[in-house]
Amino acid sequence: MKKPNILILMNDQHHAGCFEYAGHPDVKTPNIDRLAADGVNFRNAFCQNGISVPSRVSLITGQYPSTHGVFGSDTMGIPASLISLPAYLQNFGYQTAMIGKKHMPNWPTHGFQYERLCYHADAPVRELHYYNYLKKHNLHAHYDELGDVEKFTSFDSPIPNEHSMEVWTANEAINYLRTRDRSKPFIAEVSFERPHPPLSPSHDCPFSYDPDALTLPENRRENIGDSPFYFNRNVELKWSAATHGEQVLRQALARYYSLITLIDQQIGRIVESLKETGDLENTIIIFTADHGDFAGEYSRMAKGWSYDAICRIPMIVHFPQRFAPAERIDELIEQIDIFPTLCDLLDIHVPRAVQGKSLLPVLDGVTAPERDTVFFEYATCKTVRTREYKLNYGFDGEKGIGELFDLRNDPHEYENLFNSPAYRDVRETLIRRLLDWQLEIQQPVNWQPADTNYPSTRWFNNPTR
Repeated sequence: MKKPNILILMNDQHHAGCFEYAGHPDVKTPNIDRLAADGVNFRNAFCQNGISVPSRVSLITGQYPSTHGVFGSDTMGIPASLISLPAYLQNFGYQTAMIGKKHMPNWPTHGFQYERLCYHADAPVRELHYYNYLKKHNLHAHYDELGDVEKFTSFDSPIPNEHSMEVWTANEAINYLRTRDRSKPFIAEVSFERPHPPLSPSHDCPFSYDPDALTLPENRRENIGDSPFYFNRNVELKWSAATHGEQVLRQALARYYSLITLIDQQIGRIVESLKETGDLENTIIIFTADHGDFAGEYSRMAKGWSYDAICRIPMIVHFPQRFAPAERIDELIEQIDIFPTLCDLLDIHVPRAVQGKSLLPVLDGVTAPERDTVFFEYATCKTVRTREYKLNYGFDGEKGIGELFDLRNDPHEYENLFNSPAYRDVRETLIRRLLDWQLEIQQPVNWQPADTNYPSTRWFNNPTR
């Protein structure tokens, strides 16, 4: 049987509700909507961290951040010992490619054989493929221009749309799909850098939105600084209507939506290329994002903390030859489930180091996922979320601190019930669940299993590996 190709389409910082198929009143995404209509649409998918690098490492390793150890976006490096999905699939005859924004710096064993990169954290800027493309067209002076960071890094780019990063990424993906070695199946990640800031569609972008006509989110009440886990993540946390006024927020949203619709157009071009080469029917397409964006919620943009706007992500699995379309699946799933799901689908062994759960029974319509909780974490805050509640928990050096939200009555996470006597049992149950989870996923690098009753989920130095 011919092995299926795998195409992972990823946007950066894309709010899970900013799609027509998700019921958004303004933003237009006809091509992604078609993938959703013909695919399986998970509406309660969650990433494991709200920052790009740890989230992307979790996707590729199938591991929680506490296990792979990556929590920041700097260039200190990613451990070479970590398992990697593309490297693993090379053992089964797959050729591998990364096109666009990799943002997994200094990881020598990531497993991508072919790369065409656009993001400055992936290489010195003058070595980037997109920068050199712009240089060839005498446009490199405008590369990654941040504009006025005090106002959302939001502006109209002087780079013409035909040379924009979005069009370039799609062009490179199409070129790879047409020129690859057709004797082997492929796994390719095509990762668009945006709608992550800078919110800078080209001055001649064919998709524009009227800021004054936009429908602002229902939950617009400001709550900056209310959270015990507030952290001043540079200027992003100042990006709010309270700081700059509603009109600046509306303008930023209009540009955010323009970038989304432009990316949607490019995804349509990539899918059409698969159709033209005869590969569409045998290609598993997964569309997702590394994490979300406030996208106007709480009257601000960008990211931070453990709100659903940040940790909920879009997730579409498109493979009509195997999976019947499902407009909406509301079961709780995690981004680390992608790795084991693909292994099960390819009928290959799921490495023990992978912590996600296969979604294949769900995709086949046989059974619901076993998961009743999802986990999301920063280095200083651990989150457990069920259908009914969310607990964010940390330690301030003297005592445990936290947030507890009753999502049934407070879906926008405004009322912190952590110290409410009425919710004491809920709080304590979820704290214990967090502790159980941390013990379950912990992978000490130096220990003696013979002296310990260890959980079966540990593998380092485990004789039963």
